[in-house]
Amino acid sequence: MLELDRMDETGPWHPKIAELYRYWQQIHPQSGLPGRQHMDPLEIPALLPNLWLLDVEPEPLRFRYRLVGTKLAQFFGYAIRGRYLGEATQPHFTQQHLVHYEGVVKNRTYHYRKGPPAFAVDRPHLRVERILLPLATDGLTVDVILALTVLTDGQGREM
Repeated sequence: MLELDRMDETGPWHPKIAELYRYWQQIHPQSGLPGRQHMDPLEIPALLPNLWLLDVEPEPLRFRYRLVGTKLAQFFGYAIRGRYLGEATQPHFTQQHLVHYEGVVKNRTYHYRKGPPAFAVDRPHLRVERILLPLATDGLTVDVILALTVLTDGQGREM
């Protein structure tokens, strides 16, 4: 049975985050992790503007933006597709943030975050809610991170 809403120490997940998590569980094979080949974007059209994919390069461990939804592209205001995580978001992306992505790869599990955005320190009223989900073509080695970010204003309205 799928969980309708997950909770963490900051409360319930945003409905879009919960929907992507449920979808990831639905495409999960009986053994191993789901891979990009298990995904069909047509099954989650309402999530596409908030969705992004990172290719995982193992040696050295780096993450490259493969796909960036329109809401995130508007937020950044410049093209990040094809660029590396950290490179595209300097100087605010730090080693502390990279640990979250490394953990998804090494532990083969999701990472959830809710709080102020790491990339827009000049916009303190914004809040970000984000989930990182591992995908593995072979079911074992994480080669893509499926992610979704929801940005909200000070009143909790999605931007």
